[in-house]
Amino acid sequence: MNILYLIAYRLTDKDTRDKINEDSYRFLKWNSDCKGMNPQKRFIRCCKEQEFRNVLRFRLVNGSHVASLIGKIGFLFSPADRSVEIMGDIKGGLMVSHRFSAIFVKSAGKNFRVGPGVVIGRNGNGFPTIGNNVYIAANSTVIGGIEIGDNVIIGAGSVVTKDVPSNSVVVGNPARVIRSIEEKDLKEIT
Repeated sequence: MNILYLIAYRLTDKDTRDKINEDSYRFLKWNSDCKGMNPQKRFIRCCKEQEFRNVLRFRLVNGSHVASLIGKIGFLFSPADRSVEIMGDIKGGLMVSHRFSAIFVKSAGKNFRVGPGVVIGRNGNGFPTIGNNVYIAANSTVIGGIEIGDNVIIGAGSVVTKDVPSNSVVVGNPARVIRSIEEKDLKEIT
């Protein structure tokens, strides 16, 4: 693990560090070997993974100047993948599970998960606003100044150009609601 990541992590502001901690927790949530790990050990473990470094790059670039500079130096030795672009105000728990995604949002809530090949961006009326506990599956497109509610699953290959209500599953092109989110579904997206 690049020691510069750890230095940048320690030097960043509390808000950014809290988001990074939430990101690392979510990244390792399904890894039974990492249960009960303290935040710093979890962070060190996550930095070994390319997918996590993509999110870390986004966090450090938007963090304090010193941490951002040290992080940029660290990425020279252990780079993030430039096939993932992230922009916007995104709360903690961000998980980009694979490469080749473009994520440009106005804002996104906690526990936002993105699959491979997802494109989220603007058209003439702005960037999407995304709620808490949202999972956007592989090869989906979400564009425009629309609102995606809380507890939403967007199925693979969907094209979303209109608002999506909270607690729903949407699929298709154009995307349409096919059912409501049930309690058992929340384990998949939180």
